[in-house]
Amino acid sequence: MAHPPQQGVRYSQGNKDIGAARNFSWEYAVPQNKFWDDLPYTVARNFLSLFDAGEQQPSFEDDDESSVLSRTEKLQLLLKLLRERLARKDADAAPRSFYDVDFQVWDKTWLAIAGIQHELRDYAAEEQTLRMLIERRKDPSNLSHLHSLSGLLLEKGEYEEAERTETAVRDWLDSKLGKESPQSLGARRMIAQAVWMQGRQAQGERLMAEVGAIIDETAEDSPYAVYRDQQREMTKELLEKLRAEERAAGK
Repeated sequence: MAHPPQQGVRYSQGNKDIGAARNFSWEYAVPQNKFWDDLPYTVARNFLSLFDAGEQQPSFEDDDESSVLSRTEKLQLLLKLLRERLARKDADAAPRSFYDVDFQVWDKTWLAIAGIQHELRDYAAEEQTLRMLIERRKDPSNLSHLHSLSGLLLEKGEYEEAERTETAVRDWLDSKLGKESPQSLGARRMIAQAVWMQGRQAQGERLMAEVGAIIDETAEDSPYAVYRDQQREMTKELLEKLRAEERAAGK
């Protein structure tokens, strides 16, 4: 049964009707307005999803002063609000800490901070945040933050560590979500890129071909079928980028 897209919001694929996929934990109805529209979906999702039904979200309406802020100013405002929220939650939890009282929300708050740090290109702060989250996780088997760290390591050109960490993440994601999930496919692309950039282009080609095969073999009735076109395009773009860089280097 078709699910008409909810008006005035976007999900991970913009306005595309993603049907029942709206119920996945990584999807969130982000309002479409002047404040949020020029910010990445993940930044908006990670911020807004922190507020449950009993806690009022900050209002960012089209007629607010915040709607005319620059992109950087919006990110700085969100970062300020998150840091204030951390301090307030810690004060409310005293004599314990926010970390002890509600670890899940504490963890999500810091992840939202890391995402904003990334968009502000404060990569040193982002890496510090992600490594702190990995160090302080209560479930050592949860590798979600290692996935984020691997992406940052790729951007920094630390390909050997990125390959090593993301290989473990890929296996974990396969067991949690299945190899057809967007997260597992993304992990495979990250590994292929890390391998390729270490000079092992033939292996990188094979790994990218495997990603393509998984996407092509995703069944129509798979819960991940709605992501196929996006995943296919992302895989194509990365492969073209890697091949172009190889040609430019004269290899």
